[in-house]
Amino acid sequence: MEEEPKKDPNEWALAYGDMITLLMTFFVLIIAMSSPKTDDETELVLKKSTGTGENLMVATHKESGIFRDKIKSKTKTLLNEDDRLPPISDLELIREDMVVFMTENELFDVIDLLTTEEGFTIRIKADILFDSGDVSLKVDYLYLLDKVGELLAAISNNVRIEGHTDDRYSDDNNAGSKLSIARASRVCDYIIAEEMLLSSRFGVTGHGMFRPLFPNTNENNRTLNRRVEVIIKEIPRGA
Repeated sequence: MEEEPKKDPNEWALAYGDMITLLMTFFVLIIAMSSPKTDDETELVLKKSTGTGENLMVATHKESGIFRDKIKSKTKTLLNEDDRLPPISDLELIREDMVVFMTENELFDVIDLLTTEEGFTIRIKADILFDSGDVSLKVDYLYLLDKVGELLAAISNNVRIEGHTDDRYSDDNNAGSKLSIARASRVCDYIIAEEMLLSSRFGVTGHGMFRPLFPNTNENNRTLNRRVEVIIKEIPRGA
């Protein structure tokens, strides 16, 4: 009578090893599927903030590579003073750059450039930046403020931003003054935030209806009197 072959006492170990291998493969797949997304896959959400004077497109980011690189680049510019030009006494380069920009975008009807004893002024019609009586920046011309901010980021001259209204608030002078300074502040805040500029360089003033360019005798003059002025202060030559 033939003897039955003896069973290998270690046979269970082979089955156990196969099971462990399958479990390891399963966990590797789970880990691979749950790995973080790449920068290109991360979410960059644009949302419109609300509230007085906050009608702007702002970015809420979740580890976006593009957004992070932009912030790093601007932070480096902000912190490394050696990379920026010192205050300049000849602002003609700023004028030339603005003229090219205004020509390309057909903006001569809404912007005036002036050289004064104080420095160089970019005068912008308020109606293209704000709706009537409002302090929320309109989106259509934000690219204009972006350009102004770009120029201010290239130099370190001090800047004053002034707001002006027409005489429609003559019954309440305080209302016109509040509106003009709120608009100037809104422009200032936007430029500083966009280019990460030092706020200590900037001053804000609201003159209300008290410094008109023309008599407020017709609607055309009132339109010209409603304005925001960005005044880049010139330093004395040789200073």
